[in-house]
Amino acid sequence: MKTSLTEVCNQIKKGKYPEENIPKLFNYLANQYNTYARVNLVMHYETFYESYLEDHENWSEEAQDIVSKINRIIHDNLLLNNNAEKEKIIKEVDELRKEIMKRMNYLSIYLDIFQIYEYVFNRTEYRFKQDEIMIVENDDFARKILRYIFDTEDNVVINAKIMETIGQLPVRITKQRFFTILRESLQNYLGRERSTLNTFLYMLRTNAMLISEEGMKNDYPRLWEQKEALAGLKYNEISEEKFLEAEKVLRQAAAFLNIESSVYYSLQEIINEVYAILLISTYAGIVETDTPVSEETIHTILGEINTAFLSEDKAELAKKLETKFEELEGIQENVVYTFIETDDVLNEVDKNYRKLTESLMIDPFLNVLLRTRQLLSDSLFIDLEEEAADSKVSESLIESEAEKIEEDMTALFASHDRMIARAVMANTLGNVPVFFKNRTEVMNYVRYSLEHCKDPYEKAACVEIINKLIIE
Repeated sequence: MKTSLTEVCNQIKKGKYPEENIPKLFNYLANQYNTYARVNLVMHYETFYESYLEDHENWSEEAQDIVSKINRIIHDNLLLNNNAEKEKIIKEVDELRKEIMKRMNYLSIYLDIFQIYEYVFNRTEYRFKQDEIMIVENDDFARKILRYIFDTEDNVVINAKIMETIGQLPVRITKQRFFTILRESLQNYLGRERSTLNTFLYMLRTNAMLISEEGMKNDYPRLWEQKEALAGLKYNEISEEKFLEAEKVLRQAAAFLNIESSVYYSLQEIINEVYAILLISTYAGIVETDTPVSEETIHTILGEINTAFLSEDKAELAKKLETKFEELEGIQENVVYTFIETDDVLNEVDKNYRKLTESLMIDPFLNVLLRTRQLLSDSLFIDLEEEAADSKVSESLIESEAEKIEEDMTALFASHDRMIARAVMANTLGNVPVFFKNRTEVMNYVRYSLEHCKDPYEKAACVEIINKLIIE
């Protein structure tokens, strides 16, 4: 079958017999997507159930509500094959997916915010340590950093180390120099797709605490309160008692974010796979292919896990499932190879053969394949409705966006404690493309940061953190 698929793909690329080969490709892909989605689902579902047993008491009510809904859909529509209202169920799954994406967006914003405060806390805690602050010789430590950064010839690794280190060094550049660096980083997107610039700008704004979605406060009131509490502190003047109280708030927020994000990440994997199965199952099985997996095996595993969820007994899964899982070994890898082989061909059909698929009345089939491919991709949180941007980034657009972000950051710096402002700058600089032209510029930046940091507590914290990076 593999040779036959290769031949079908080659003929489509050459424009030969598309009216025969395109339906063959569609039927083959429907079976492969269906197999991949089902195998992935049982794997992720089992892992998710184990997490549920260990930690579900700490999950939010909203997350547990989505768990209940997806368990019901799996029971009614995948195990009992109740397809009477399939379109309604697909719409429900789509809404659940959007709800998770909304919540993960909020959590991601909160995570960036609390990482800023973690940066500040790491540099404030040394004020209250009893140990004597170690004196660091700036040139020696700067050379140590340079050896760490340039101990390889791999430019990708070097750039990653530079960004990692810059994000931890004391920030002692002027705001004007900081904004110049941001403007220069935006120039990298001149002439590229608008969507790539939008992604970078979103990253800059989240790193700088400039994004606040309308529903964040209502959906996560506790996180909002914790954020506001930390934002109102004067860290240069804070007492040890206040610091310890604030540190406890930060730890609580971080623990919740870690749990909640992990739950929604796993739920998104499962929902994407359920969504894909509901879409593609209508077309799967029209023709036979060499799919080396038993539907009975997948149905048994899925049924056992679903029953365990719905029973609420919190019981361990049956040992017999271990042998069932062994039957699935290697299937994912084989199907992924098919995806790679057919990816360009499916794009070719989408771009150049729409009139033919419409005339053959298989245009809906193509749309389902394209959406299913999105759902099974590595981009778990991909927006299924987003249209590809075809406009290019112009110089005037870059200038406009640079002015906006400079204005917003200036306002943020004016309204927050100086240590928070420095944390925002460090976090941002650690995520923009490397802005040094050579090793000398890197060395000069490192030395300048160390020499102009007159706060011994902040410097001690930076030295300790960077030393850990070097050791790791």
